[in-house]
Amino acid sequence: MCWVIAAREQLQVPRLVRGSVVVNRRRCGKPNCRCAEGTAQHETTVLSYSQGGRTRFLTLPPDQVGAVRAAVERYRVAQRRLQEEADAGLAALVEGWGQAP
Repeated sequence: MCWVIAAREQLQVPRLVRGSVVVNRRRCGKPNCRCAEGTAQHETTVLSYSQGGRTRFLTLPPDQVGAVRAAVERYRVAQRRLQEEADAGLAALVEGWGQAP
């Protein structure tokens, strides 16, 4: 077993992950491959995320896809809650300042 694969198997998915889990379909470019005919493409589940203004992809091991999807959903829930809290705070500030003597 390659040390890179062994290291990936030991990684745990963080509680929150920013990005999207998507299925990437592509052609490999080999002339004798099934994908060269255009009927069936290679599929890989990846985490798509933005870093430094560029879209990046991280290939996910099949046994980690569910855990990463759950972490992405937890991030989205936390982001919505933070946005709602910030909107409520802004509304309270605007309302309080609007009543200044």
